[in-house]
Amino acid sequence: MSKVGLQTAARCRALILLVVSSLVGAFAVVVPAKSAAWLQDEGDGQAIVTGLFSQADQAFTERYDVTEDADFQKGTGSLLIDYGLVDWLTITGSAEFGSETSDDLPFKRPGLSHASLGARTKLYRSNTYAMSAEIGILTEDVFGEADALVDTYGWDSPLLEARWSGGANFELLGKQAFSEVSVGYRYRLGDGPDEMVIDTTLGLRVFEKTMLLGQTFSTFAVRPEEESYGHQKAQGSVVYDLSERWSVQAGGFATVVGHNALKERGAFSAIWYRF
Repeated sequence: MSKVGLQTAARCRALILLVVSSLVGAFAVVVPAKSAAWLQDEGDGQAIVTGLFSQADQAFTERYDVTEDADFQKGTGSLLIDYGLVDWLTITGSAEFGSETSDDLPFKRPGLSHASLGARTKLYRSNTYAMSAEIGILTEDVFGEADALVDTYGWDSPLLEARWSGGANFELLGKQAFSEVSVGYRYRLGDGPDEMVIDTTLGLRVFEKTMLLGQTFSTFAVRPEEESYGHQKAQGSVVYDLSERWSVQAGGFATVVGHNALKERGAFSAIWYRF
């Protein structure tokens, strides 16, 4: 494969990893008191619809340097549903629709590009602390002219994920707050590297109906025999509760450090419905 082809494939690979980590991490901010460490009550659930746009004109090299050699845009819409099947088991699923281009090469036509299904169970819960364990499967598909490049790296191979999450409620500056750490390992069912993911969340309720959220999402390749890659995204957003059932969210994100990855920046908005 040519050098240009390898660079294009590396950008596509980093893009797909960011989408997956974003979708998994998005649940961590859905309900501040019931993030990934907390389960939904039996019969309760939540649906989140998110719209996102991002672009990149720079990329990180293998040595973490920044290069101008990137021309990437993405627009997506996604749906995530979380439902408490019983008090000790919450099921979750997601789907993403969208299109992406890099150097005028379409990596995805408008259509279904990502899907996931998982289940979380309670490990510990008190008024202050909570822990959960999750298993799930992730899959993504890439269409169009980039198939040959992407399939070389095995991106159509599903990923099995095992994840631990721990969270705490506390007061910060006299305001209600919560924090969470979530660590996962993804085993690829086919060609391509396994992955380690680490997500963190800090939420601060500054007003009765307004929450500020700061998050990081990190993904790393863990097979030394595979080509190395990794990236960390930082995200900030504001959540406003319209009612007991409806909330809206708006924010932005950027890839702050990485190697063999896009230096991506974007904005998103979301609507949450609790049922």
